[in-house]
Amino acid sequence: MNFLKSIILIPGLFCTQAMAATISWDVTNYSADPGEIFTLDIIGTGFSGNVDGGGINLSFDASVVTILSVSIDEAVWDFGNSAGSLDNVGGTLDGLMVNTFNDVTGEYVVATVEFQAVGPGISALTLSEFDLNPWASGGSMVNPDFVSASVGVVPLPPAIWLFGAGIITLAGMRRRRS
Repeated sequence: MNFLKSIILIPGLFCTQAMAATISWDVTNYSADPGEIFTLDIIGTGFSGNVDGGGINLSFDASVVTILSVSIDEAVWDFGNSAGSLDNVGGTLDGLMVNTFNDVTGEYVVATVEFQAVGPGISALTLSEFDLNPWASGGSMVNPDFVSASVGVVPLPPAIWLFGAGIITLAGMRRRRS
């Protein structure tokens, strides 16, 4: 019986430790005005060892936001990087890849994405792993959790424009009287 227990327990000693690694956005929800240009960071956290790199796919509602640019910090991610293939009509960014020989640990920025709000509504910013470049740490594959965010684009209600026009008209009428 003791021999059987040792056969069962010994393989457990060679298993790698589970990591609570996460790839997410620096904010959970963002509110934008129509036409506004804003940037959000994709960040990595919870990797217990040195990060070798990985790849990301991103999907979004192209009727609400578009991507203007993607930037990767080349001082951190020093080889084999790619801003991916952007499709603003279909609402996808496929194959954003980062890789490094540097010591990347703790919390770090994977990439910075510049968006423009183009229409009213709410867009989920959904992250997923790019299968051709899986995330790795110390040469071992890591399966991070991908956490999505959302962007809400809310136009100013027509009542505000009407109110503003009324105030300007009243100010003009008062000025004419003086």
